[in-house]
Parts: sequence; structure tokens; C-alpha cells
Amino acid sequence: MTVLLALALFLSASLAVLDLYTSVRGAQITIQQVYAKLQAYYVFKSALSLALAVIRTDDPSVDHLNERWATPISFKLERGELTISIYDEDRFLNLNYAGEQREVFERLFRQNRIDEGYIDRLLIWMGKKEGFYENPYPIKRAPLNSKEELLYAGFKEEDLVGKTLGRDFYPGLWSLCTTFSSGRVNLNTAPLYVLLALDKDMDQTLASKIIEKRAKEPFKRLEDLVLVEGFTFDMLYRLRRYTDVKSRFFHIVMDLRTGGYSATFEAIYDRQEGKLVYKSLH
Repeated sequence: MTVLLALALFLSASLAVLDLYTSVRGAQITIQQVYAKLQAYYVFKSALSLALAVIRTDDPSVDHLNERWATPISFKLERGELTISIYDEDRFLNLNYAGEQREVFERLFRQNRIDEGYIDRLLIWMGKKEGFYENPYPIKRAPLNSKEELLYAGFKEEDLVGKTLGRDFYPGLWSLCTTFSSGRVNLNTAPLYVLLALDKDMDQTLASKIIEKRAKEPFKRLEDLVLVEGFTFDMLYRLRRYTDVKSRFFHIVMDLRTGGYSATFEAIYDRQEGKLVYKSLH
């Protein structure tokens, strides 16, 4: 009996010590994480100045993928690495312009095998069309603040991230759209699937020729497009409403890897207004 009592007291004491160790260890980890996040904040703050300087010193009259801002920059740190990547958001279609550019979005949805009825759902969500649809979340009836909001608007996840049908892969809306742009697509940087959606006469052959030509020499004005074989003045007339050869909004992504800690900072910079319109540390 005495042995059992002693054993019980020993186990109780051991558990108490273990709980104390776990609490102390947990506190140490929390402190280390807070310290690492604070360090990351100061690293990102300094690096952001560099990223903005790269964008500001760029020629604002034309933007293309051979410019300095379009090339990622990596820095070796004392105990890690920092990578800065800059993308122009004007290479995408702006979801908040789906009403004004409905034909463009219909083509985008059609070519990526997305139910075109979801355009009406999007317009209702943004308050640009009267109506109602069954949805687990209250209908916002205001412009989108982020493209991730499409999930709350009731879109299928496969239509957002991309899907494979048979042997073909169809990219999702998250890789082709934005909510931060001037509403004008930069023809010097737009990906293939965005180019295909821009006009009824744009096919894969013509879109590939545009990508080929801009890789050698960027379009300095929209009229340069008629130099591409197969591009017509009628297409130029239609495209003038929602395309350009320069960008206004830039997406800055900074990834920090140091020790066992990693962090990412993202920001959207409006070059015309000279200010950040979005930032996030995670």
C-alpha cells in the first residue's frame, strides 16, 4: 500500500513537472515566433522601399515583361533568404468590371468551361444587378475587395483554382482575374487565356503571335497591334475600350525564409496615386 501511494505521488509530481515544462516550452516558442515576426516586419519594411524604387524609376508610358520590375530579386541573409517578386495586376481582368465588360467575361467563362450563369451571380453579389440566389452567405451587394471573395459569392472551388477535363486543363479565375486594376488589360503582359477572352476574333494562333511579337519588342502603343499578322483595325477599335500597353497597379510579394521560420508580405501599389492600396503579412 505504501509503495502504491509513493508511486502515485511520484507520478503526480512528474505530471506537474511535465505540465510546467510544456507551459514554459510553449511560452518560449511563442516568444520566438513573436520575435521572428518582428524581425520579418523590419526586413520587409526595408525591402519594400527597394521594390517601390524599382517601380517608380520605371518608364510609366509602357510596361512589359523584360523590364527590371518583372525579374525577381533574391538576397542571401545572415541566416536565410529574401525573395522579392513584382507582378502587374493590369495583366488580369478585373472582376469588378464584369458588368461593363460582360462579353469579355462570357468568353473567359466559356473557354474555361465555367457556367456563364455565374456571371449573373457575380453581378448580383456586387449589386450591379437586381436579383437573389440561394447562398450560405448574405449577398454583399458591393464591389469585391479580393478575388478570394468569389468563394463567399457561391462559386465552385474548381472554377477558381482550375480543373482538368479529360486531357485538358482549364485555369481557374484566381489565376486570370483581379480586383485591383485600372480595368484596362496590359497587352504586353496579359497571359494567353486573358488575351483569348478579349475579342470574338481572337483565337489561339493570333494570341500566340501577339505573345511572340511582344517578347521581341513590346507594344509601345495600341496601334502597334496591327503589325501582328491577322490583327485587324476592327479588333483594334473594339479593344481600345479596355486595353492598354502600360500598367497602373503592381503586386509586390516578398518571401522570407530564415531558420525554421517563414513569412510572406504582400502589397498592391497604385503607381498613379503613389500609394499602397493593400498590404498583408502572413
